[in-house]
Amino acid sequence: MKLNALKKRTRRYQLTAAASAVAMVSTALMAGVPGAGVAAANAASKYTVVLIPGLTTDPFYITMGLGAKAEAKKLGVNLVWRGATTWSTTLQVPIVNSTLATHPSALLIAPTDTVALFKPMDAFVKDHIPVISVDTTLANQSILTAAISSDNFQGGQAAAEAIAAAAHYKGAVAVINTVKGVSTTDLRQQGFLAQMKKYKNMQVVATEYDNDSATTAESQARSLILAHSNLVGIFGTNLFSAQGAAQGVVAAGDKGKISVAGYDAEPAEVKLLKQGVINILVVQDPAQEGRLAVQDAYWALTGQKSKIKKNVLLPNVIATTKTANNPNVAKFFYKTHL
Repeated sequence: MKLNALKKRTRRYQLTAAASAVAMVSTALMAGVPGAGVAAANAASKYTVVLIPGLTTDPFYITMGLGAKAEAKKLGVNLVWRGATTWSTTLQVPIVNSTLATHPSALLIAPTDTVALFKPMDAFVKDHIPVISVDTTLANQSILTAAISSDNFQGGQAAAEAIAAAAHYKGAVAVINTVKGVSTTDLRQQGFLAQMKKYKNMQVVATEYDNDSATTAESQARSLILAHSNLVGIFGTNLFSAQGAAQGVVAAGDKGKISVAGYDAEPAEVKLLKQGVINILVVQDPAQEGRLAVQDAYWALTGQKSKIKKNVLLPNVIATTKTANNPNVAKFFYKTHL
């Protein structure tokens, strides 16, 4: 996810039971750091950078962590990975607050809400700790040293173009999104809708919200297929939206007739892509987001702020069933282990 701007992530996973949701991962990612906490990391290096992903169990963020880890090792920076195992603003805020108490050198974070995380993140800035957003961001970015993400609007446009081309630029399409108020998925939807307006023989017949549930997305897809006989494509804005939409198309017996475009390259999505159940994936580069975030933090801490770009939007890669085994495409697929 990457696929996780936001009330809940582009780009993710349903909240589990409260007992498991409260679980938090806190590990030092740099080899040789004696222990997992910020204090232990500080003992090994002058700079300790904390990365708080949208959730620790998502391959998108795990891939981001790997990129950040590699850059931290290169620069001699200690990287600490902390976060909740599920996407939850309620869980992320106390993690951010407790991280401030350790006084790290810099904070890298994928905020789970565009507004609710402003105050907790601003507390770092007031304590003279640079803050960089990765993947998702804030509605008010004034406090950020930098904001790094993929170009989600362009990604939505690319999904629309791919579906339209597959349908010979004729027919009805629909969007299945997660929830309103997520910066990344909102932009993907906006890009998709904007691009579809360019095709005079195509119509967007519905925009649904599945609350990040594949089961709900499947039900919505099946209803859309029954209601619109000329449906030629569905765009799912994240993992569960695309997965559910694809399952709905298969259940309706329309595999190969209705194109499903999704976002990200989680292992489950890639499997469906290779099977032709999902036809198109807009793939982000979370490893590069992680590398750039650590690099910006290092520059901010070493008096090289002139090198920092305030806003970075990374290009996306389009993967299709036909190109899924191409090494130049497959290298962008997400990892599952740090």
